[in-house]
Amino acid sequence: MVICQNDGIRGGYTIEDTVPVPDGQVVRKKLHFFWIADCSDSMRGKKIATLNQAIREAIPEVQKAVAAYPQVEIFMRAIKFSNDAAWHVGPDPVPIEQFTWPELGTSGLTATAKALRLLEGELSIERMPRRGLPPVCILVSDGFCTDPRDEYDNAIADLAKIPWGVKAVRLAIAIGDESDYNEPELLKFVNQDSVGLLKAHSPEELVSYIKWASVSASVASSRGRSRSTGIADDTSNVTLDSPPPMITSNTDLF
Repeated sequence: MVICQNDGIRGGYTIEDTVPVPDGQVVRKKLHFFWIADCSDSMRGKKIATLNQAIREAIPEVQKAVAAYPQVEIFMRAIKFSNDAAWHVGPDPVPIEQFTWPELGTSGLTATAKALRLLEGELSIERMPRRGLPPVCILVSDGFCTDPRDEYDNAIADLAKIPWGVKAVRLAIAIGDESDYNEPELLKFVNQDSVGLLKAHSPEELVSYIKWASVSASVASSRGRSRSTGIADDTSNVTLDSPPPMITSNTDLF
């Protein structure tokens, strides 16, 4: 049996493309995971400190949760955005076993549209593995996009035009008071109706939502199987269960 599989790493191929896989050996499928993190000036202080710590704590929990799926290999990257969007970890995907989260600082505005354009480029057919699993994309922000409105709406529309943009598990976590961020705007990114927008009013909620979203999305994508004839036989539109209710202490709000 010969496996022909694009590895999704800068358009290259694994050894599995040309070398027969012995019977009984598990062929690992790639799951690409993207953090899209707001590091604008409004995120300074407790918000960015909690975000940094929460993602660091979430990584080993994702590893533990997907250990039950030996056929899955997770690669993780991170996009940061303020006045512009750039790679925080990347552009090359990093195996989750080697992934570390560098300290993220704050400055500037909230160029969410530019971050989505950067993500869109990596979800193209050329960049993604032909037989990979649905990518996981988690957007975290506490504000309004400061790019022109048309740029944000066009970026969302173009994301929905590419097959991997549709297949991806896309979640958004809003941080802080509901008057601080644009809920309809963030909801446009989300493609999980049962989840909606995750609203973190406190550091405790932000940590809980980051862990829940990253673990639940990774496990759901790991289980995903397609019944369509789209990109690959084992991709599918993944649906998550509703998140657990949160109980917030009024003394510990952002």
